[in-house]
Amino acid sequence: MRRRFEPWFGGGLLVLTAGFLAVFGHDAFSDPITAALLSGLAAAATLSIIGGTVDSIPVGSRRLSWNVFLGIADIILALVLVLSSVHTLQTGGIDALLFATAATVGAGSLVWMGLQTARGSRYVDLEAEPSRARLVAITALAIGSMVVGSLLVTVI
Repeated sequence: MRRRFEPWFGGGLLVLTAGFLAVFGHDAFSDPITAALLSGLAAAATLSIIGGTVDSIPVGSRRLSWNVFLGIADIILALVLVLSSVHTLQTGGIDALLFATAATVGAGSLVWMGLQTARGSRYVDLEAEPSRARLVAITALAIGSMVVGSLLVTVI
């Protein structure tokens, strides 16, 4: 199921990156952290599109399966997230600290998921059609996360 949505996700990341560049132009690359963030997003988008559209690609004497590309894309996104949180910490304030903490925790889980996906592990959903129980659990987790996030935003 995940593989079906990855080209759309990668395309969305490319559109966001291109939109940022359209607004800020080549001045966006004057800041090395912003340049690294944009490059990471473009790399993750490209890998997501590749992983979602091909079964495998020969690299030297080996063939890399589609899940390797999706796993690496997740890891790159996690690195972009951590780099973004470090960049935000420079502004100071409690909101920057909260964002950096949440981004680091989220990046940790994203790295774990990327490693498991690249390995083709049983811990991630690489099936064409996931079970109904898994879909219900994912939906409940997403709704719970949104509720907690909304409560935190309204309280703080």
